[in-house]
Amino acid sequence: MTIDVTPLVLIGGGGHASDVLQAIEALDDLGRTYLVVGLLDDAEVDPRRFVGRGVHQIGAVDDLASIDAQYVVAAGWPATRRALVERIGDGGTPANPIVHPKADLGVGVELGVGTVVLGGAHVSPMVRMGRHGLVSYGATVGHDTTFGEFASVMPNAAVSGDVVAGDDVLVGTGACVLQGLRLGDRAQVGAGAVVVKDVGNDTTVVSLAARPRP
Repeated sequence: MTIDVTPLVLIGGGGHASDVLQAIEALDDLGRTYLVVGLLDDAEVDPRRFVGRGVHQIGAVDDLASIDAQYVVAAGWPATRRALVERIGDGGTPANPIVHPKADLGVGVELGVGTVVLGGAHVSPMVRMGRHGLVSYGATVGHDTTFGEFASVMPNAAVSGDVVAGDDVLVGTGACVLQGLRLGDRAQVGAGAVVVKDVGNDTTVVSLAARPRP
């Protein structure tokens, strides 16, 4: 049996790149699907995260245009991912969604190109997430929830069902968003916050009974 192998470049070389690589390595253990050509980052990458993993920095971000490979932006923050994708423009092809084999995806889930779902995440039926999103390890997204582009659901966050979230939304580590709420574009939910009301565009909420930051 022949297995198609997709050449892939990781944009970024920090800790999140290591997490994304772990998902790819887990997929490879089931039968290789990606060949990671290397890392692209404008800064010098600390090689200690990647020792023994067969992956090295091969250039800066703009070098992607000369490499015959798809890419995934390995950055946790929505604004950073958006800036990099807009900078790349037509100079690269985003990868199809990368889903760790130990993530749990329900029926009817739709993930945009460039989206990453890490190990231990649970994404319930009929969830939709736009392009270049992130559901990090241990996070949960409830049924029928919708996220726009470049959204990040960080480790151990819990988003309940029927939530509607816009573009560039960040739900911080360990945060909780209750059922049926609305999160506007670029809304940010602080780590550990519990959101009990809708959050408007460009608003950051913090604390256990999440409220706008002063």
